[in-house]
Amino acid sequence: MASFPQKGLSALILLAVLTSCSSPTAIPIYKPGTAGPPAPTEYQEPPTPTPQPTQEQSNPTPEETAPEGVAGSCPESTGTVQAYEIPWDDETLIGRVYTPPCYLESGLRYPTLYLLHGATKSDQQWEDLGLVEVADDLITRGEIPPLIIIMPREDTWVNLAENYFGDHLLQAVIPWIDTEYRTLAERQYRALGGVSRGGNWAIRLGLLHWMTFRSLGAHSSPLFYLDLFRVPAWLEEIPPGNTPRIYQDISEGDPNLAEAESLRDILEEAGVSLEWHLYPGLHNDAYWTSHLEEYLLWYSAGWSDLINNSHNKD
Repeated sequence: MASFPQKGLSALILLAVLTSCSSPTAIPIYKPGTAGPPAPTEYQEPPTPTPQPTQEQSNPTPEETAPEGVAGSCPESTGTVQAYEIPWDDETLIGRVYTPPCYLESGLRYPTLYLLHGATKSDQQWEDLGLVEVADDLITRGEIPPLIIIMPREDTWVNLAENYFGDHLLQAVIPWIDTEYRTLAERQYRALGGVSRGGNWAIRLGLLHWMTFRSLGAHSSPLFYLDLFRVPAWLEEIPPGNTPRIYQDISEGDPNLAEAESLRDILEEAGVSLEWHLYPGLHNDAYWTSHLEEYLLWYSAGWSDLINNSHNKD
């Protein structure tokens, strides 16, 4: 198994692109040789304007201002997606990172959501589904807390027995993200999910490494070959009270429906905190796009009260 690289990971190439459906505005571009996003900084109150003479008003009502770190205190409505490249032995690990509106200025730390793509797709799949626009909208409306979303790329053509994607994610990508970005790096602030094959990985890695993830999502996922029979043993190895919460959904026209229902039955019998949904639709992008809002609301449940905690600021 490859050892985790040290400071060599700082040789990052980040290309920032705007992720909004609104008109383009200038955004920072992290060029080769930079260390990555700026380090956490203290929040600075805007300068108080010099009072100007005004006409007398009767009983003025003070305007309410949102606490630091919540959507209402951020003047931006769009986040940013950056491509990353992480050197790992003789490989380069590729993916994308979404940071929420006002990330650069806030000085806050954020929960992380790792979303995995399906077979024959790439790290761009979640963007193509419309994830960024939905995340921007929910954050701006205050329905979910600001969060960082990581979309790693897996070479799905690699034989599963020779596939080290799990090692890459756990030993390289997550530690690198927690170093280069302002994350809340504890287990309760980290979630993992995926569509189709990506959900297979989420269940496998999330149960085998339960100490790393609080929440797991499997969207239209049948599980890898024989994993369905391994799940009971994996669950038995998790100490009581530490099993991740799980979200499962699938469409009525999905060819993997029987396998998904079998997984549901196993999880329910084991007493896992499970949210299960069977919806109309097929195994396709249109189905996943139509449920993006539900996914984000579920993953972020319980995180809203974290943003304003005093420990969430350097």
